[in-house]
Amino acid sequence: MAYGSMKMCFQCATCSMVSTCLFRALKFLSTRDSRIRAEAQNWPRGKTLRLEIPGAKGFTITGSKDGFRKLHQDAPGDVTIRFKSPSDAFRVFTGQISVAQAYAQHRFVLRGDMGLAMPFVRCVDLAEAYLFPACLARRILKRLPAKQISTLRVYAAVLFGR
Repeated sequence: MAYGSMKMCFQCATCSMVSTCLFRALKFLSTRDSRIRAEAQNWPRGKTLRLEIPGAKGFTITGSKDGFRKLHQDAPGDVTIRFKSPSDAFRVFTGQISVAQAYAQHRFVLRGDMGLAMPFVRCVDLAEAYLFPACLARRILKRLPAKQISTLRVYAAVLFGR
């Protein structure tokens, strides 16, 4: 196997794992962090957001009064965020660049209503504050938001799929 394809395989596997962890964190936090819960509860009923990564596992979500719910991956998204390459997603998912930087650098395509994507991005920023160590989170977030629950509880939920 050539180095380039091994690197891409590693990036795809990492993106799939981080995508799963991100969804689990969002699901858990949407029932426990008041800011993420409010975004999920105010989500327009029946509207979906789909995150796509070439060669890797993304997810499709919707918000409800009970928090974020995952839908079947093939469910159509009213809004789709599609990374242009696995390496673009890898840089965001490993904290090398922020979501805002990735957007400014055209590393993903946004299709649909940007007004629906913004609450999702706010939730991702909050989740990153829980998931990344503070020294890394400070580099990719404009400000470090206060945590409303223990990071260890979030990690446990992510690991055990709560």
